[in-house]
Amino acid sequence: MRAPDRRRYADAGISLAELLVAMMVFSLLLTIVGGVFFSVNRNFAMSRSLDTNTKSASNGMNEISRVLRAATENPVRGQALPDSAFRSVGTETLVVYAYVNLASSSEQPIQVRFSVDGSRNLVEEIWPGIAQSGGYWTFPDPTSVAATTKRILASSVIAASSGVAPLFTYLGVSNTALSNAASNPRSIAAVQVSLTTGTTAAGDTSNVTLQNTVGLPNLPLSRAEL
Repeated sequence: MRAPDRRRYADAGISLAELLVAMMVFSLLLTIVGGVFFSVNRNFAMSRSLDTNTKSASNGMNEISRVLRAATENPVRGQALPDSAFRSVGTETLVVYAYVNLASSSEQPIQVRFSVDGSRNLVEEIWPGIAQSGGYWTFPDPTSVAATTKRILASSVIAASSGVAPLFTYLGVSNTALSNAASNPRSIAAVQVSLTTGTTAAGDTSNVTLQNTVGLPNLPLSRAEL
């Protein structure tokens, strides 16, 4: 009897069932690898955004706190009471007089405005005081005279309308928010600064919020202990 030709079976290749199984396994592996790659990329992007937002918020908070701690009333010739340390206040802008020695070797008060521009950047503008006789100082109108120094402290500042706290909240001696801070700036005993940077998406985990209540030690107000 003739033996079967085994070469015919060796050259037969893989079956359709085997091909389908191989394709299913390959698709499964591709899905797993793609998911891992997407997850790593997403986590890396989130970590980078978080780091950027943290640095931005920290830079803005540090500078605002430094200037506010040096807030000082401005004596005016012929005026019984000095001008308030705050020339104007708002939820996203304030103008304050301060004795912060930035570049000059001599003591010189400055006028500083912190504000949020149309691109949601936190901007600092500085006007040096103009010396007058008798030790008095005057300052230009910040609404009509360009600042001597202007720089961006933080970017992507989120507005209070997106569900976060206002950038500036003004507190009285009892540590409660003042409703008349704009009309009575002399009553401001502290400023609560709440700076949130990131996106406007609610719950975005890359958003960063820093909050600090800055006391005003140079002003003649005795604030209650927290």
